[in-house]
Amino acid sequence: MISKRRLLLFMMLLLLPITLNYFSPYIIIDGLVNKILAGAFFVWSFMFISSFFIGRAFCAYICPYGGLQMAADRILCKPLKQVRWMRIMRYILGILWITSVAILTVLNLGKVQVNLLYLTETFVSVDSMIKLIGYYVIVFALLILPLLMGKRASCHYLCPMSILNVTGTKIKNILNIPSLRLTAASEKCINCKQCSKACPMSLNVAEMVKMNNMDSLDCILCGECCNACKSNVLKRKVKSKDINSEKQVSVQL
Repeated sequence: MISKRRLLLFMMLLLLPITLNYFSPYIIIDGLVNKILAGAFFVWSFMFISSFFIGRAFCAYICPYGGLQMAADRILCKPLKQVRWMRIMRYILGILWITSVAILTVLNLGKVQVNLLYLTETFVSVDSMIKLIGYYVIVFALLILPLLMGKRASCHYLCPMSILNVTGTKIKNILNIPSLRLTAASEKCINCKQCSKACPMSLNVAEMVKMNNMDSLDCILCGECCNACKSNVLKRKVKSKDINSEKQVSVQL
């Protein structure tokens, strides 16, 4: 039975021909070049701000590109090939993107106008043959990595936008802001490893439970591990970071 989260994410994917420009990192730059704050600027700003309170849950519930990766995973059922050096790609792309947006914003201070429907005046992003071709180019490009590298490979190795909620998650952990977090009652764990099998981000959740450290910048707080756990070990709660548990892990290491 499909979960409400996955159904919502799939709906976001189906709506992508309408909402593409609102989720386009390129439209932000194009708009700023023309002294316009496009709708995409506010969507990705919301993603960053929300990460202070819900971590990377935006990826699990709202991001249509995440919906595309989820659909690809369901069809391909291919485990992720872990290539550590490739993870730097998303950060390089993210830094280049953020730097471009920051420079253009500073250069155009006091000159920009807000236009939420920039390049989407018909309320539909894909409203011409050229845009339809562009849409399919984007979709197929995002499917290449999952095809070659497995589960959510584009999220792991390519997505420049993830730098926003990764940074926000890092900041809220440093400031210990009460937020949505994954928690574990380690003493209940029977080491069945169903949580790790269920994780769409290919995290070793069972090892995280064993080490009593549930914070990971790759965790999108989807709750799939919680649903898979039959021992009621894992839960999602709004709370501050457990500093004592982290100190305990450091001592054990």
